[in-house]
Amino acid sequence: MLQGILPYAILQYIVDEELTSQGGGPVKLPPMDKLADVLGVSRGKLREELVAVEAYGVVEMRPGDGTYICPFDFYTAIRTLVLYSTACDWKNFDHFYELRVQLEIGFWEEAVGDLTVEDKQELQRVLGHAEHKLKGTPAEIPHREHRDLHLLIFRRLENEFVQGLLRAYWDTYEAVGLHHYFDYGYYERIWTSHRNMVEAILAGKFEEGKKFMAEHFTLLENRLRGGSGE
Repeated sequence: MLQGILPYAILQYIVDEELTSQGGGPVKLPPMDKLADVLGVSRGKLREELVAVEAYGVVEMRPGDGTYICPFDFYTAIRTLVLYSTACDWKNFDHFYELRVQLEIGFWEEAVGDLTVEDKQELQRVLGHAEHKLKGTPAEIPHREHRDLHLLIFRRLENEFVQGLLRAYWDTYEAVGLHHYFDYGYYERIWTSHRNMVEAILAGKFEEGKKFMAEHFTLLENRLRGGSGE
C-alpha cells in the first residue's frame, strides 16, 4: 500500500505497521537504535526524518520519554506553509481567500445539516456577544466571534482537509492584520449578514442561509481587490 511514494522511511514504517493512533490512545515508536536497525538507516538519518515529520504533526518527540505517533491533523501540516506563502506574496492570501469562499459555500448544506441543538445555541450566543460588542461604548471589534461563528458552522463536517484549510485561513487572516479596525459601517453590514445566516439555520432554511452566505462574501469584493479578504 502506497509503496514508493512516501518521502520518508519512517512514514512508510508507520503505514506498513498500521501504527496510526486514530481512534485510540497514543502509540509509541520503538527506541531510536532499534528503529534505525529496522529501517536500515543511521541514527542520524532517522533523527533527521523524525524532526521533519514532527513539523508535519505526524509524531511528537518527548525528551526522556520517546517518540509518539500523533492523530492525523491536516491543519498542522499546512499552517506554516500558508503563512509562509502569504509572507512571500500577498496575492497568495487572495488566492487562499477565494478557495475558502468556495469551501464554505460548497460544503454549506452538509455542514449546517449536521449541527446539533447545542451548536445552534452556541451560534446564537456568539452572535449575541458580537452584537453586544459592536453596540458598546466604546464599540469593540468582535474578531474572535467572527472566527468562532464561521468555524462553528462547519464544526460537524467530517472532512479533515476542509477543517484544516478553514482553520489555517483564520490564522492567516489574523497574521496579516485583517482583524484590525475598518469602518464601523462595514462591521454593521457584516454582522447583519451573520444574523441572517444564523436565523436561516435556526429556521431550517438551509438554502436561504446559503444565499445569505454568498451575499456575505460579495460585501468584501472591494477589500479583496484592494489586497485583503474577509
